Amino acid sequence: MFIDKLVKHILDTPFEAIPAASIEHARLRLIDVASCTVGGARADGNQAMLDLVREWGGNHQATVLFYGDRVALPYAAMLNSLQSRSFDFEVTGPEAEGSNAGKMVGHVCSTTEPTALAVGEYCKASGTDLLAAVVIGGDVAARMAVADDFDFEKSFEVCGTANAFGATAIAGRLLGASHDQLVNAFGILANLMAGSFQSLWGGVDTFKLPGAMAAYNGILAVQLAMRGFTGLKDPVTSPHGYFHLYCNRPQPENALEDLGAVFYSQGMHKMHPSCYGNHNPIDSTLEILRNHSFAPEDVVDIALEVPTNRVRHFLFQPMTQDSGMVRALFSIPFAIANAIVRREVRLEHYTAPMMHDARVCELSRKVRFDPVLEPGNNQASRLIITLTDGRKLEAARQFPRGWAKNPVTADDVRSKYWRNVEYAGDIPQPSASQALELLDTLESVPDVSVLPRLFVRK
Repeated sequence: MFIDKLVKHILDTPFEAIPAASIEHARLRLIDVASCTVGGARADGNQAMLDLVREWGGNHQATVLFYGDRVALPYAAMLNSLQSRSFDFEVTGPEAEGSNAGKMVGHVCSTTEPTALAVGEYCKASGTDLLAAVVIGGDVAARMAVADDFDFEKSFEVCGTANAFGATAIAGRLLGASHDQLVNAFGILANLMAGSFQSLWGGVDTFKLPGAMAAYNGILAVQLAMRGFTGLKDPVTSPHGYFHLYCNRPQPENALEDLGAVFYSQGMHKMHPSCYGNHNPIDSTLEILRNHSFAPEDVVDIALEVPTNRVRHFLFQPMTQDSGMVRALFSIPFAIANAIVRREVRLEHYTAPMMHDARVCELSRKVRFDPVLEPGNNQASRLIITLTDGRKLEAARQFPRGWAKNPVTADDVRSKYWRNVEYAGDIPQPSASQALELLDTLESVPDVSVLPRLFVRK
């Protein structure tokens, strides 16, 4: 049965069977997500959720990064996931390989890594246990993502569905669930998943809820199962199971392709905050600025050529002075205009009052989209900026930095770590340095419970 093969992979794969490259991928993902979690702590909406959790109270089981609150385990994972996703800056993927390469995976790591850190702290896992759980959890979530023919117009928000499988895998492995208990946990999970992409069209805080609730639901499902609560016996292939209810065009065989032989582990590390769809336009803008001299007021027209299938997309919505943070994060017009006005891209540019700068909002209205490129690579774009003196300045890019086909270095990821820590403020530099050292040497760490507490403000 499908679910038994998946559970056997989750529980019976030893650390030693995981390739060294996959372990390094997991390490870099943990470094990336931990830093994005503290960097995103103060972002819109997060304080409301933290205040609710504080009001609810409960056992002090795991740490909310940056704030330092110790809360019930599922709440800690949920809050940390919410924070990590807040600037859409965290590592995406892990990317599928082989025959599944290029299929939609999305933001798995903003669920799986916070879940692993919280559960690892709770059960005092070793560093090797944590790394193995991150690899396995990401692998499972990515495989469940590519087991569907993804469509933005028809699919559930993948962070609320596939990610939940990854969180459940991690919780089951680290908490010591038996095979039958973990099958049962997935049976419980089948009634807990949800998520809508409409949040991206609406520009609202709920875009980060599906992944955060996936972290919560994965832990809840395992803890209920280990206490005897019963769920579906066949949660994925039964007539009303996952593939039939949650998927657009299910392809279960994709999830099992090379299972246990190939680990989907390599993350795509962003070098800018905001949706990955913004990054080629941002880097094209910065390239033009490096090579040509002009002022924002010299710009007459900004044309972005995109594939013909990309003309209707949430990223093409304009930014106004009434728009919130989420609109800025998912607006190509804002991304281009901000880069022109400020000649760089920083986290604070996506927060008030900087995101409402009248110069940026006015310039963003000059961005238009020409669907003239051949379909096949949704990331491809060509930027053409027309100036008052008649010059037309162009730059084109195929794949963003950090993309699977255009990877960044480990040093780039560590540099990003410090960018997030510095933006967050209040994290003592010695603590951040010690945390990074522990992440770099996790194989020799006997108890990872010390790690989350190093990401707490003074």
